[in-house]
Amino acid sequence: MTGFLYFLGNTLRWPALKPKEFFSLHAYLITIYLISFILSKNGVSLSNLVFTLGILAPLLIAIGQGLPIDCLDYKTALNKELKGE
Repeated sequence: MTGFLYFLGNTLRWPALKPKEFFSLHAYLITIYLISFILSKNGVSLSNLVFTLGILAPLLIAIGQGLPIDCLDYKTALNKELKGE
């Protein structure tokens, strides 16, 4: 429960601390949604695949570039935040 509350708090603070990242992520998600919406309205049957790959692409790229294995460990994340990294 403590880990969930920690990540919930970080999620709520993130837009205020890093607004550029917040808005660029949401602009990307809206763009992917609009592309898949336009494809589905034009009868392209691969619109669901485009949406799925578009949403998963940032995560897959982060994993490919060396996302730390302990990225969801709240104790490690809290220690990094308290040290100022």
